[in-house]
Amino acid sequence: MFSLFVLLLVVSNDVRFGYYTAKGVFNVKKIVSMVIVFILMLSALTTNVFAQAHGEEHNRYQYTRSCRSSLSISGNTATCVSIVKGYSGETTKIEVTQRFEKLLSSGWWYGTQSWNQTYYNWYALFENTKSVSESGTYQVRTIAKVYAGSNYETVEVCSSSVSI
Repeated sequence: MFSLFVLLLVVSNDVRFGYYTAKGVFNVKKIVSMVIVFILMLSALTTNVFAQAHGEEHNRYQYTRSCRSSLSISGNTATCVSIVKGYSGETTKIEVTQRFEKLLSSGWWYGTQSWNQTYYNWYALFENTKSVSESGTYQVRTIAKVYAGSNYETVEVCSSSVSI
């Protein structure tokens, strides 16, 4: 950002707001505009990717108010928690699938155990424990089908990874 300020300061002293190159006048206004647009687009993209990758609450759905997945490991016991909230008076059923996953050396996540539960309510709190004997990196993936009558949407979120 400082270099952009310096560039604008130097160029502002030129009467034509441009300078000569081997091919003619180089328009700095266009370049500055393109850089600003690029930075804005990049910041919007990275914010969305960060939220999806770190198990944060999502509220961009029609029937789902929020969905959260978390993992904690103490000793040899992993505690997996999934919290899914719909809308009171609108959400009729929530089907939750919780997957305990281990990161493979290939970079892919492998589901070592899966649990399912159906809640006939607008709120679901699903908790499971699993014994962990191998070192590695783990996460919990929550996949929820949230119903409003016969209509539904599928929400998927992963916890932050935990290494032991």
